[in-house]
Amino acid sequence: MTKNRYLENLKIAAPVILSLAGQSVVQIADSIMVGRTGATPLAAVSFAGAIITNVMVIGLGLTIGLTPIAGMHWARSEFKRVSGYFQNSLSVNLIFSLLLVMLLFAIAPLMPHLGQPTEVTSIVSGYYMMVSVSLIPMMIFLTGKQFLEGIGNTHLSMYITLFANALNILLNYLLIYGKGGFPEMGIDGAGLATLISRLIMPISLFAAINRKDTYMRFIRMFSKENFSLREHLHLIRIGLPISGQMVIEFFSLSAITFMMGWLGTKSLAANQIVQTMINFTFMIANGVAAASTILVSHSIGTGDMKGAKRRGFAGIRLSVAVMGVASLTFLLFGREISSLFTTDPEVVTIAVKIFYVVVFFEIFDGLQVTALGALRGLADTGKPMFIAIFSYLFISVPVAYFAGFILNFGEMGLMSGFAFGLLIAAILFIRRFSLLTK
Repeated sequence: MTKNRYLENLKIAAPVILSLAGQSVVQIADSIMVGRTGATPLAAVSFAGAIITNVMVIGLGLTIGLTPIAGMHWARSEFKRVSGYFQNSLSVNLIFSLLLVMLLFAIAPLMPHLGQPTEVTSIVSGYYMMVSVSLIPMMIFLTGKQFLEGIGNTHLSMYITLFANALNILLNYLLIYGKGGFPEMGIDGAGLATLISRLIMPISLFAAINRKDTYMRFIRMFSKENFSLREHLHLIRIGLPISGQMVIEFFSLSAITFMMGWLGTKSLAANQIVQTMINFTFMIANGVAAASTILVSHSIGTGDMKGAKRRGFAGIRLSVAVMGVASLTFLLFGREISSLFTTDPEVVTIAVKIFYVVVFFEIFDGLQVTALGALRGLADTGKPMFIAIFSYLFISVPVAYFAGFILNFGEMGLMSGFAFGLLIAAILFIRRFSLLTK
């Protein structure tokens, strides 16, 4: 019976993992390709990514709010309600995507004043603007993706994501280096490749939905009568705390990225290598967490609280196993991985030191994200946001600064602070899920 729970989670998680990990592969390809042009462009990608990610996760959190709601109503065969929430979610997320892009544009003039090396801030503008605009099509795609995942389909968005990722990597090669008759754009080429591939994603998703009646029937139910301010507010009430939790976590990680910049361009470049790999493994754990959200929401929809608890803890244990493998990989092959990104020996040496801390970081990260996914399946998003505030703002950032600069542990100290915050968050998230599913 226990084995079946793990297989059930893996069956749903595998396509999500491939989809999310595929997005990380693009980031890895970006970093490798840009890194080959020098440490400064690699540091610029890290700097821009730190800002964009903190804004992007607001939108990502809003889209995730649709999954448990759609899952609960789908489990009860309330298909009209599923369609209504899907329609209203598209409206909410389009509006917020426009607002988020406007926010990113407003931040742009402040970038030279954030304490980063001048050579980094002088080349980052074009990349930053193009990746910022790409948030609009990305959020539309993610709305469709979360709808499909809520009703149990995790395959369709996976195929589209993998295709778009392959296109992104190809365009990176053509535009960064000026191959195939294209202009050599450097870091700006990576930004344009991201924008084009993200435009393709929602177009492909809704074209695929249109070809399959199983999913198209939900769109055919769209109507003026379905437009509901109450459902808009419900989606925002569920989604915004998820956004808040994600913003706080990514903000604390970005704060550590900024502090890495205080140590110099080489430290910032090394941090980008490590962050890229951390993001890759996080997406794998996040796939298991997404499966937990889906399975727990389906159990709650049918009133099976014991099943929800079993499914949630199966996901948590599975995530620990996956992240344990990642930890061992970074411990044994940190230098070889770092050397893929850059030929600068100093950057590689710094990255290897940070990877030693990541060995512990990975386990804590897997625990917290999967426990959080299980809580989302319960549509419990408010209290976890306050746990995140405590763990990441009041634990991670101060401990990182203290270990990095006061104790003078440098890059390893900065990353240790975030790892400690992850551990606190994991303990509190797991405890809350256990209490709510008694």
